[in-house]
Amino acid sequence: MEQEAAWQASDLHALADLLADLTASGTAVDLLDGLEALERIKSAAAAAQVVLTTTFADAADTEDVPVPGRRTPPRALSVGAEVARTTLASPHQGEQRVLLSRRLRDDLPQTLAALARGELTEDRAFAIAREVAHLDPAQRRRVDDDLAPRLAGLGDVRLRQAVRRSCLTVAAEAEGRRHRRARADRRVTTRRLDDGTGQVVATLPLEDVAAVRAALDAAAASARAAGDDRTGGQVRADTLVARVTGRDPVTDVAPVRVNLVIGVESLFGDGTEPGFVQGEGFLPAAICTDLVRRASAAAKAALRRLFASPADRALVAMESTSRHFDGALAELLDLRDGGTCRTAGCNAPIRHHDHVVPVARGGSTTAANGQGLCERCNYLKESPGWASWVSEPPEGDRHQVDCVSEHLRLARSTAPPLPGGPSGGIDYSPAERQLASRFTLAS
Repeated sequence: MEQEAAWQASDLHALADLLADLTASGTAVDLLDGLEALERIKSAAAAAQVVLTTTFADAADTEDVPVPGRRTPPRALSVGAEVARTTLASPHQGEQRVLLSRRLRDDLPQTLAALARGELTEDRAFAIAREVAHLDPAQRRRVDDDLAPRLAGLGDVRLRQAVRRSCLTVAAEAEGRRHRRARADRRVTTRRLDDGTGQVVATLPLEDVAAVRAALDAAAASARAAGDDRTGGQVRADTLVARVTGRDPVTDVAPVRVNLVIGVESLFGDGTEPGFVQGEGFLPAAICTDLVRRASAAAKAALRRLFASPADRALVAMESTSRHFDGALAELLDLRDGGTCRTAGCNAPIRHHDHVVPVARGGSTTAANGQGLCERCNYLKESPGWASWVSEPPEGDRHQVDCVSEHLRLARSTAPPLPGGPSGGIDYSPAERQLASRFTLAS
């Protein structure tokens, strides 16, 4: 029997173009049939991506050639970063995709087959692969065999329950160790939201969770009995902040440094351009102005001028009160890059201030040759075959860095624009700007 030719990348691109030009027509039944077929195609494509990802990773691993006299990052960093660029993901997500794809192929073959048949979505298949991470390969295959007859039609909650039940049955001892490790890994994490708020998530033993909840409920009940007009949720949130920080968030001004970047038009005039809190995100101009006024009234506000090009708000200089050049330069990089890693697709906070062109290769310690990176992306730059350089944008344009990977994948990162600019603002004269920068706001 003659073996069928494998699909080439050009064939897959042609299929994508064909689906992109799809025109919906027919009866309601026809439309639902088409929707069902497309969902199956999505799952089959996800299964094919698993195969391609693992095959590429296996091939790339064999190409690992150590560089004499130089420590290189783990090979998984480079492989995961290239997969990330191809799938429009962050470097960490790319590395996780390689790991989970290998787990599906090697230890969960029936789950992968169900994905190819359209009985699972990609998210659910990867969720199964994550849930069995603590098991050894033999135990994963037993879980895979146990789940296979029951996968079709399960929703997210029921699927997770089925996986957890199977894991507890197949590997009771491993599950006990996992629970003990989880309790030892208690921690607190934070996450910003898009509406000017954020979340604080504490991972605690269940008995501590119950105690914290009871204390906050008691505070809410006491406030309600005393006639407090705040909601129960507001009282719980304020009580948590008060007991952790020692200050009342309702009446006190936080004595901390927050890099709030806002255009002078929005701060002193009628501009509507939002401000930016480094490492957190954007806030409406009115809230930023109110924060500055409250801090000024409490004598806890200080203003520093940032100089940006008028056209595209590229940070070009910063007024500094420090004589330590490195400190001011590091802060300039943080502000210019928005507090977030410059690697395309990466959302991690800046941890390292990196020379785009290393000093060993003639790179200078200047803002032009600097960028803010997370730890992972900074180490990734040292992988064999990777190179970065500063491109030469037109005069006044924002800072740009180009990078090429080992397998010739090109990427460009551009510094975000500073808040402010002509849109929605007032054209102040230089004298007015200088006068405004010398005084803090009064209430």
